[in-house]
Amino acid sequence: MSAPRWMRALARPGARMVPPGDIEARAVVLPQGDRRRRPTSRLSPSRFEEAMRCGWLARRDNGLVLSADGQAALKAGTRGEDPDPASRHREMEERPVMDREGHVSTARANRREGPLGPWLDGLEPHQRQAGERFIADYHRSTLMSPVTRNWSPTAQRRSEGRRHGPEDAAVSALAAKERVMNALDALGPAFARVIEAALVHEDSAAALERRFGWAARSGRTVLGLALTRLAEIYRLV
Repeated sequence: MSAPRWMRALARPGARMVPPGDIEARAVVLPQGDRRRRPTSRLSPSRFEEAMRCGWLARRDNGLVLSADGQAALKAGTRGEDPDPASRHREMEERPVMDREGHVSTARANRREGPLGPWLDGLEPHQRQAGERFIADYHRSTLMSPVTRNWSPTAQRRSEGRRHGPEDAAVSALAAKERVMNALDALGPAFARVIEAALVHEDSAAALERRFGWAARSGRTVLGLALTRLAEIYRLV
């Protein structure tokens, strides 16, 4: 038994997978995530859904990469072993997935994968839902950069400077970036920095405490407050 070709292609440094229906009907693996380059591998929609159900894919930057489970499956397949020995450790669930038009659907994924994974046990449903919504918009918006707010007093706001057009990025990415910026502006500098650190930079609780000079074991509490405020902005509570 050997690992599938798409897994080997996606394991190469910088490679990204784009879901079916984005560039073509099948999922494609792109070198360095560059949409101008020829795909190194393709995956049918049914195989893509299977990979998502198995928790082998995780969202990063401008596409999908092999998750920790995916990397384990790749190594096991290369050795001729059962490629899915870690399945008993997964906690599979329906997760939001944003398509090229900015519409959100659901797919099976490991709830422990992604920026919210380390925080899940301490979150209320509305906090988690708000975080997932922000993350979905953020991932879609990363076709453009930067997507975090510059809180310098001299920084331009959305109404200042030139308007971005479709020539700069996909219209759906522009809309997602606008939603991210709207949320960060509504949060205000203090909570926005917390959300960016935890959900964009994926800082741990200890890293948050060091970054902001908080007391020990206060990171989860403050992130919870920031996520509650985000849920209010999204009108989830």
